[in-house]
Amino acid sequence: MTDNAARALRLLHENQYLTLATADQSGRPWSSTVWYAAWRPSRSDERLSVDFIWLSRPEAQHSRNLLQRPEVGISIFDSAQPAGTGDGLQFAARAEPVPPALLDDAVEAFSEASLAAGGGAWTRAQVEAPALPRLYIARPESAYLLGGGTRVEVPLA
Repeated sequence: MTDNAARALRLLHENQYLTLATADQSGRPWSSTVWYAAWRPSRSDERLSVDFIWLSRPEAQHSRNLLQRPEVGISIFDSAQPAGTGDGLQFAARAEPVPPALLDDAVEAFSEASLAAGGGAWTRAQVEAPALPRLYIARPESAYLLGGGTRVEVPLA
C-alpha cells in the first residue's frame, strides 16, 4: 500500500467524527459534525475505496440541504493534535439517504462500527421510515490528504 493511502486509511479508522459541508438551494452554506462509519474500506494497494454513513434526522438542516444539492464537502481531522502538526483528510462527495437496496448492508456496517466504538447496535427497523433518525451515505468523488503543509490527492478506486 502506498504511504498516502495507508495514512488516509489510518485517519479514517482512528477518527469518529467528520465535518459535513452542505449548501441549500440558494447556495447558503451549512456545516455539521456527525459521527460516521467508514464503509467498504480499501483493500487496494494503490487506491482508497470508502463510503461514509451516518445517522441524521430528515429535518436537520444538512439533511434537507443534501436533498436539494447532493454535493458535499467532508473534512476529517484529529483536533487533539498539536497546532501545525498532524494529518487530515478532505473529500468532495455526493450524499443521499441510503437507498433501500443498500440499507441492510449499510445498517450492518454502521451497527458494527457503533458497537466497536462503545455505542449500541442498530437494526433496519430503527432507521427506516417511519422511525427516526435515518441513515445517509456519502460517496467520495475526490480525496486529499493534508499534512506537513501539503495537500496531496489520494486516488480513489
